[in-house]
Amino acid sequence: MTRLTDTLYALCLFLAALSFSSIASPLAAAFPDPLPLTGPFVYVHDPSLIQRESDGKYFLFTSHNKAGIITADNLAGPWTEVGSILPNGASVDLPGNNDIWAPDVSFHNGQYYAYYAVSVSGSQNSSIGVAISPTMEPGTWTDEGEVFRTMKNDPYNAIDPTLTIDENGMPLLTWGSYWGDIYQFNLGADFKTVDTNPVQVAHNSTPPSPVEGSFVWQNGNFYYLFTSSGQCCSFDPNNLPPAGNEYKVFVGRSDSAHGPFVDEAGVDMRDNGGTLVIASHGDVFAPGGEGIFSDSKSGKDIFVYHYLHSQGAIAYIEANASLGLNAIDWSSGWPVLTDI
Repeated sequence: MTRLTDTLYALCLFLAALSFSSIASPLAAAFPDPLPLTGPFVYVHDPSLIQRESDGKYFLFTSHNKAGIITADNLAGPWTEVGSILPNGASVDLPGNNDIWAPDVSFHNGQYYAYYAVSVSGSQNSSIGVAISPTMEPGTWTDEGEVFRTMKNDPYNAIDPTLTIDENGMPLLTWGSYWGDIYQFNLGADFKTVDTNPVQVAHNSTPPSPVEGSFVWQNGNFYYLFTSSGQCCSFDPNNLPPAGNEYKVFVGRSDSAHGPFVDEAGVDMRDNGGTLVIASHGDVFAPGGEGIFSDSKSGKDIFVYHYLHSQGAIAYIEANASLGLNAIDWSSGWPVLTDI
């Protein structure tokens, strides 16, 4: 989202480039580095991270690889690619059903639900589906099929789903990208049937305008809506977008899971609002695709995201998208990222 925060972000980068002192720029000091990971590299994009209820094992899910499954016994790794949620592709009859985007996994009623998206870049012919598993292990997932579909000329786009439970105890699906940005609707008690009409909860009208990858999390008396904004992918190292136009994460909060969500300045997220959570810094470029989970081992809420590297031979290459992990300090009433 282009707003005052973006302007300040770009200005900080410009001033940092002019500075020859040993003092770190205010921007660089604002964001901690992600947790260093051990073991071999694993590709991660639009991550969803959850611990299994029975044994605390970590399960990480990623876009592509038919909704890839990656596991670890420790948060710092090593992480191991073990399979896919939908190894035979999705049952949704749309282009992209052998790719699978942005799986979002959560535990309800003794089962794990994975909401996923089927689409191709630049298309509104998109679908959100759901798969269910008792353990999250490869081979245990049952594809329950389509939950919601959008078509060309709709005011929204059915990708990047995320599930939360609202203040009435009902499942609430938040989703969207471009074309009106972020929407919500309630699901029925079966977690599959759309129960209400789509309602817009975040929109940015100032270029560059894409907002996607939403995530809703409750902390204390507030529900927090996180969004990813800016260019996510397909970067040309020789022709990068203006500083601040790449992916970054914003947040607003509300006393209802349905909004309205406002930023620290009181600006509604439907009207270009949003408080910056993380942006490019150091070797971290275009962080986004965020989520949160409560880590039973550390006792901390963990902020989960992907990022590209900005240094070395792998700089700006999407195939090297990596897992970012930071803890969250909620003491101010707003999420501030810290070291784990």
